[in-house]
Amino acid sequence: MAIVTTVGSASANSYITVAEYEAFWTERNVTISGATAAKEAQLVQAAVYINRSYTFVGEQQHRFQAMAWPRLTGIYLVKDFPIDPDFVPQDIKDAQAELAYILHQGTNVFATVEGGAKVREKNKAGPVETEVEFTNFRETPRFVAIEGLLSPYTIYGGAQLKMVRG
Repeated sequence: MAIVTTVGSASANSYITVAEYEAFWTERNVTISGATAAKEAQLVQAAVYINRSYTFVGEQQHRFQAMAWPRLTGIYLVKDFPIDPDFVPQDIKDAQAELAYILHQGTNVFATVEGGAKVREKNKAGPVETEVEFTNFRETPRFVAIEGLLSPYTIYGGAQLKMVRG
């Protein structure tokens, strides 16, 4: 599989290259083991997850671009600066590197979430009795490092509406 990082391309499948991914983690004193093909697959999966899971400010820059970035943002400011419409912010690239490493460690970010969370369990010794109570909502995995990197660029932060300066 070939990694395509051309900004705005209809065939792009990653925000960063394998070399950028490895450099990101080398800078943090972490060595990513495995074949290049495995790293490419992790990067593509991480990009797919980011593009599907987050609603970013602005609109796509190009009509047929494959990735969520670059964006036309108009009045949106991130960290008090406008976003360059022909540019993928470093935070987006860093989030992809972080998520690719989570995939490298074996987490399935696309796993189906079943049932609610167990909130109470009661056991009785004799005669045997077991009682388990679940919540009525499903727990989805959260990736706090990813959320932190992407939150300045998303429309909604957590359960709150993101405020922007006009």
